[in-house]
Amino acid sequence: MAEGLRLVIRTPTEVVLDRQLRSARVPTATGQAGLRPRTEPLLTAVEPGLILVHADGGTSFAATAGGLLQGERELATLYTPFAVVGEHEQEVLAELDRMLSTPDSELAARRRLGELEERIVQELRHRPVGTRARGAHD
Repeated sequence: MAEGLRLVIRTPTEVVLDRQLRSARVPTATGQAGLRPRTEPLLTAVEPGLILVHADGGTSFAATAGGLLQGERELATLYTPFAVVGEHEQEVLAELDRMLSTPDSELAARRRLGELEERIVQELRHRPVGTRARGAHD
């Protein structure tokens, strides 16, 4: 593939996906966000749900428990507490549902981390341009 976007999906314990692709559709609070090569940099919160991954070999799927997506011109990285990847939409969604319904202290901690990530994104969006974070170089 001469041109493409590299998508990395990273959990606290592993890299679930690291793949060159043509495009992807990611669930956000305002709807599906489309990722393509050479798009403007972005930082956004990702909602739990299904990610469509379009590559030369066809479409595959990833399901995520939500997280934070950082995108650049040729690389997009999703930081998420949990993700599963597969070729069949229903299997991927079933695994996500199973994990999200499991009462587990680690999963609860991951959900809390997701809430904190969303607050960070909101604060970054509302910070006036040119201001620096407190404590930086102090």
